[in-house]
Order: sequence, then C-alpha cells, then structure tokens
Amino acid sequence: MSNHIVGTHALHKVMESNILKISQDARAAKAINPEVIDATVGMLHREDGKLFKYATVEEQLFKLSDPEMYFYAPVNGSKEFSAGVIDWVFGSNRETITKTFHLSVIPTTGGSGALSNSLYNFNDFGQSMLVPNYYWTPYENIAEEAHIGVKTFRLYDENYDFNIADFTEKANELAFEQKRLFLILNDPCNNPTGFCLTKENWQAIIKVLNDISRADIPVILLHDSAYIDYQMKEHNQSRDVYEAFLELDENILTIIAFSGSKTFSMYGFRIGAQLGMSKSKAIIDEFNRVGDYSVRARFSSVSRPAMSVIGKIFANQELKKTFILEIETAKDLLRKRIELFHEIAQRENLKMLPYGGGFFVGIETDNQNIFKDLVQDGVFIISMPGMIRIALSSVKLTEIERLVKIIKKHI
Repeated sequence: MSNHIVGTHALHKVMESNILKISQDARAAKAINPEVIDATVGMLHREDGKLFKYATVEEQLFKLSDPEMYFYAPVNGSKEFSAGVIDWVFGSNRETITKTFHLSVIPTTGGSGALSNSLYNFNDFGQSMLVPNYYWTPYENIAEEAHIGVKTFRLYDENYDFNIADFTEKANELAFEQKRLFLILNDPCNNPTGFCLTKENWQAIIKVLNDISRADIPVILLHDSAYIDYQMKEHNQSRDVYEAFLELDENILTIIAFSGSKTFSMYGFRIGAQLGMSKSKAIIDEFNRVGDYSVRARFSSVSRPAMSVIGKIFANQELKKTFILEIETAKDLLRKRIELFHEIAQRENLKMLPYGGGFFVGIETDNQNIFKDLVQDGVFIISMPGMIRIALSSVKLTEIERLVKIIKKHI
C-alpha cells in the first residue's frame, strides 16, 4: 500500500524524549524497588514522598459551587483570574507596567498552551525560533506542531555567565535571514539548569531586540515564567527583571507564559495564560484576535475549577498573603535539597551548572549512555544533549548523598 493513513506532514512524528513517559517508568520501578531514585518530573513532593499540595488551594477547591466547578470557563477568563494574573506576574512593578504597556490575558491549558498558541500564530511556516542550547525539550514538539524549526545560541560563556555575545550573533543572524525573530527565554529558573538571568542580562538582551526591531523586523519575545515563584528570592524581588522590560521598543510583542499548574501545584488541571504586552495597541489587538481564535479552535476553554480557585486567591488579599507564605515553605524545602546536593557535589568534585532556583539542577556530561548507565544503578533522570537534568523537586534529603555518588560514578 503506497498511501498512508496519516497525513504526509505526520509521517516522521516520533516522540524520542517523553519526560512524562520516563517519569511513569521511574514510578513503576520505584513501586517494585523502593531504593530506586526518581529525579525525573517537575512536580514538588514533600519528604514523605507525597505531592506538595497547598492548603489554600485545596480549601478553596472544596468550597466551589456547582457553577464554579462544572460550568464552562469564560474564554477570556473571569475578571478575578485575568486581573489577578497581571497583579501576580508583575508584583510591585504592576503600576508602572500597566501605565507603560497595553496588556491582555488569554487563559490557556497550562503554560504549554500559551507556548503552543504563540508559536503557531507568530511565526511563518518553515521559519525557526531561537532558544538557548539548554532548553525544555518539549519546545521541539510544540515547534514541530507549529511547522517551525528550532535554532539555538550558547547559554553560557566561558565563565558560565550569560553568553550575550553568542546570543547577539545568533539573534541577528536569524532575524535578518528570515525577517522575523521569535525568541523564547525560560527565566528565572531555567528548565533544565536552574540558571537565572539578572536584570543587567535582560537589559543587554532587550538592547539587541530593540536594534533588530528598529530594522523593521518583527520581534516576538516569549518569556516562559513557569518557575518564577520558585526562584530563591523574595516574591517581589523575583519580578525585578520586569523593570528592564520598560525599555522594550514599541513594535515588539512580549508574551509572558504564566503557569498556574506550577505555581499552584495544580499540574493535572492544566491552567495557565498568555499575557500579551506591547506599547502598541495595534499589536495587542492582533494578539487578542488570533489568540481568541486559537483558544476556540484548539481547546475551547480551560479548566473551570482551576480558574475559579486561582481567581479566588488572587482576588482576596488575605488568601493571597497566606498562599505566598506557603510558597516560601515550598522554597525552603527546595533550598535544603539544593544546599545538600551542592555540598555533597563539591565534596565529590561533581560540577553543577549555576543554579538560582526552580525544581532542577543540571550537570554537563560527555557520556552518551548516561541515562541507561544510571537506570542500571537505580537512578532515573532526564538526559539531554550534553547534560542531565535532575529534578530535586521529587528527591528526598535522605536520597541525595547516594544520588550524587551514583551520578559521579557515571558522569
């Protein structure tokens, strides 16, 4: 038979690195042998191995009325949710941002839905987006579905600082070649490394973007902020980078991918948002037009119970304060694991990539069989080109010394 049941464009689709599938395999192995260490998926767990749930979230979830639980969610978001996303994302910079930019919030199925809509609508088929060389691998699948490619620049320079030189070169090269630049920066707490850009890094990046924009080239900056609430900084300090965004050129569209799934530990509810910002009203009108269309065409609307819960927390200052305190408890849990991992890694002469927050730490490696080698020793991680990602979000303190020593053995 010469014809295929799938379309020609889908013939080559093969999921070569499925993080969720690897995580399922890790859980199955751990169920058989409790000594197995599962450092795969980005979900925060307590020291007893149970999921880290927020009491504020759970309390509001079980109080929902039938309409708040079962009705379709508003396509454009409830007032509490949409206004709350803007307040939450920008923190103490909200007033300045709202005075400077036109803003719009489009609810999506998690941060991934925000990425998917954005890549599809703001690139021409056959073009490529730009990301650092260490990136969350599902970006590739989302790009493929949008019929675009992936180009990279080196995240680190020789001192393991942000490589502004390589970024500048690759951004200009791609922008002038295809007359468009779509850039994704996952910050703070880059997945897979935990690296965090400084405000000065952002200022330098934005200068490059402005120069490209002034050459009459469309520039779209997608700021994937999934782990912003797990940076090892006070709540508002993690939002200081948005002060640099004030210098963005008028014709640049910035899209902030907000992940309610990560911030609220509502992973399975799939709730997030595209937050569009531009100094041009015409650009935000375009953002709204294509965003509303894609929401309806792709998933119709998002999780109503998740929108209801998050909206209630955002709209009630006491609930919001209580929830922020709970996040600090979660960060303390992560901080203890990171500090212990770093201490033992130093002792074992195992070099970590720079870490500023988030669920993951990264270690570079030349061992192309590292995944299989570690699994044979009862350790599940995610391997990526040139490095491994270790999800300390799900590793107990009592497992960390053994984890480091096994990694050191095979790295």
